[in-house]
Amino acid sequence: MKLNIGIQIYTLRTEMGLGYDEVFKKIAEIGYQGVQMTYDPGNGEEVGKLLKKYSLAALGAHIMLNEIENNFDTAIGFMDNIGSKFIIIPWLAPAEVDTEEKTIVLAKRFEAAAIKLADKGYILGFHNHMVEFTQKFGDKTVMDIFFDEAPSIKFEIDTGNAYVAGADVCAVLEKFGRRGTYVHLKDIDGNGVSAEVGNGKVDMKRVIDIAEGLGIKWGIVEQDTCVNYTPFESIKVSFDYIKTIN
Repeated sequence: MKLNIGIQIYTLRTEMGLGYDEVFKKIAEIGYQGVQMTYDPGNGEEVGKLLKKYSLAALGAHIMLNEIENNFDTAIGFMDNIGSKFIIIPWLAPAEVDTEEKTIVLAKRFEAAAIKLADKGYILGFHNHMVEFTQKFGDKTVMDIFFDEAPSIKFEIDTGNAYVAGADVCAVLEKFGRRGTYVHLKDIDGNGVSAEVGNGKVDMKRVIDIAEGLGIKWGIVEQDTCVNYTPFESIKVSFDYIKTIN
């Protein structure tokens, strides 16, 4: 099974002045099959209509845990408008996991939110940065604790963030990707900076092979900063490279 390829809209945040219509049009013209959103509840209906207009799948949305807990109906309303059931917690503050006790408490909050969402037909996932691998308590990383203490959450592994953290990207994907639907295809150059897929150090061919073997359906390109090209040029470079290895 080949991965379907989507884009995290955060990569194009500097281009959003063009409006969703023009941005989605360009994404579709490059060949991407789906878009993963950042949280924009005021424009959910427009996003949903335009995704359909350009035949782009809605690949969930990044929504902070506090928003899910405190504004539950607004969060799921946004998801309904864009046409997806998959909510992903995008990041956490390092201070939230600087002790084992805090980490376990946070994991329990993840689990409670996941169960509440599941009761309404939604899925909750977590997207890693670096601290989840660099912070350890004994032989357990923060991610290990999340895995054990929040069994209902899924994992959206960000390959670039795992690489920068010094983790074995493929081993991480093989463990946590078994509880995932998406993988973030983020490459990292020799200076530790997010780069176009294929222009960095992450073994993306191996990543894609593992993801396919796990039954993951979508690889989602995310590039934190676009240095060598404009953002639209960057995502085309990434897409064209992925076509050669996928």
